[in-house]
Amino acid sequence: MTTSLTFLTPHDGVRIVLDEVRAVWATLLKITDPPLEANFFELGGDSLAAHHMLRQLSRTYGVELRLRQIYETPTIATLAAAVTTRIEQRGQGPGDGSGHE
Repeated sequence: MTTSLTFLTPHDGVRIVLDEVRAVWATLLKITDPPLEANFFELGGDSLAAHHMLRQLSRTYGVELRLRQIYETPTIATLAAAVTTRIEQRGQGPGDGSGHE
């Protein structure tokens, strides 16, 4: 399903990023439905997995995410908020040509 930016509210944009971060974590950490407030490292993540995750999110949303980001925002909720802020600072919302449909 393609979502037009015209119909995205700020809440929708955050939800898109939140869902993507959660899906990436689930795949990398091999867990189902990771909790939004769980710490990446406490769920079994390491710096190599963090690097892969941040690289994938950077490519998906066209924003730069350095490794220190996961240490500063180690939960799905806080990382998704940070990614959303970077997207907004860039001036382009999720779902409007950033590579994520």
